[in-house]
Amino acid sequence: MTTLLGLFLAGSAAGTLGALLGLGGGIFLVPVLTLVFDLPVRVAVGTSLVSVIATSAGVAAFAREEGGADVPLALRLEIATAAGAVLGGVIGAYVPARVLSFVFAAVVFATAGYTLYKGQGHDDEEAMFRRDYRPRRWTLGYAVASLAGMVSGLLGVGGGFIKVPTMYAVMGVPLGVATATSNFMVGITAAASVFVYLGRGDVRPLITVATAAGVFLGAAVGTLVQSRLRVGWLRWALVLLMLGIGAQMLWKGF
Repeated sequence: MTTLLGLFLAGSAAGTLGALLGLGGGIFLVPVLTLVFDLPVRVAVGTSLVSVIATSAGVAAFAREEGGADVPLALRLEIATAAGAVLGGVIGAYVPARVLSFVFAAVVFATAGYTLYKGQGHDDEEAMFRRDYRPRRWTLGYAVASLAGMVSGLLGVGGGFIKVPTMYAVMGVPLGVATATSNFMVGITAAASVFVYLGRGDVRPLITVATAAGVFLGAAVGTLVQSRLRVGWLRWALVLLMLGIGAQMLWKGF
């Protein structure tokens, strides 16, 4: 019972962060499940995939009317992401992992810097959610979405931390809408992948139910709290996360 409660609480924290930052929560959950709860990696990933779907569902259920996912934008970018993932799988056998780590780190650092630059001087007037916008720079958006998919296919990490700043800083999508759209996209990706783990027996019912229930609750809390946060706070949280991931990949390359 203590373990199930711990899984629920870990899921709640991951769901809250995933909903706030548009990452689905898997990037936080897998290390916790493997390092703290000593679960096999495959079981942790299978549990995480179900939990990402729960995050996506929680965000969709509790999103404000003007703050939900931009579904047409998500579907168009998801095509580019899927194409990038396929390309990443093809070239992964030919490019040294060390080179990939350096390239990945450079892209993340550049994205973090541009996100900060784009937000300078707009904190007081910038709205977290609005619908009077039109996504722009589609060509660059497609290119970066493809890169996010390639990174996911090559390195086994989610591309949400690239998609959110791309939609926000490059394509002009409000930050709250960008995070909701990213959660919608990672939910689609997770739903397509989870059946592989389910068929292998890597989705264990008690562990998954306890974790996913916590994730859904956390995602609901994160979605309701997000509208009360300042855009600048959320932007800094996203930038710090990107810097941490970039530093980790740079260290891996060295």
